[in-house]
Amino acid sequence: MPQAGESRASAEPFDLSGGPDAALLLHGLTGSPFEVRFLAERLAPAGLRCRAPRLAGHPDPRALASTTWREWVAGARDELLQLARARRTFLVGCSMGALVACALACDHPDRVQALVLLAPALRLKPLGVLAGLLGQAPLSRLWPAIPKRAGSDVRDPEMRRLNPCMDSMPLGAVGELLRFQGEVDRRLPRVRAPALVLFGAHDHTVARSGAERLAARIGSGPARVVVLPESWHLVGIDVERERCAEEARRFLESIPA
Repeated sequence: MPQAGESRASAEPFDLSGGPDAALLLHGLTGSPFEVRFLAERLAPAGLRCRAPRLAGHPDPRALASTTWREWVAGARDELLQLARARRTFLVGCSMGALVACALACDHPDRVQALVLLAPALRLKPLGVLAGLLGQAPLSRLWPAIPKRAGSDVRDPEMRRLNPCMDSMPLGAVGELLRFQGEVDRRLPRVRAPALVLFGAHDHTVARSGAERLAARIGSGPARVVVLPESWHLVGIDVERERCAEEARRFLESIPA
């Protein structure tokens, strides 16, 4: 089992064997299964089969720019069906993937027993909102993507170096994320699965107010919100990733069989 900082630096999907229960782990916008691999490697020994796909439109920025939120959800739904034989199924979502997890939990309450939501992207920071509005504008073709000069939003420099995320952000995809936020916000009161929300105190990508709104509006809530004081956006691979994994493991173990 890899130690802290040694998760495989791969953008490829994975499926780790475990026990009778399963977890579907969903990465964020322009990200990859690497964002959730460390957490999966801590959950699998606790008896969970951990499956992490690549979401629709990834890893090609041009394809992602024209991918709709419905395609993100449909692809994740197909993966959820692959876990139909599990005794219980949990969803773990990072950022945009957390919104996909909420949408699936709303649509398939019989298949989803709990949610772990890492830095849910229900609200973006102001620059992200601006990028999304530009992505929705008719002239967005003039600015198809913007470079991610600072790399991924991770405080740990080694994890930032290893993270095989896209090096640009398609504005059209951010515009679609804004549309998806509104759709998920409307669905939240119909989500019955219990949820845990984990959030980095120094997140530069999404707003803490969005995580708190999600926790308050979710139908099974109010959900517990754990703020990791030293972390940035990608809490599953950042400096407090061990605590993040432990919080997730304990929460899932508390769900009645």
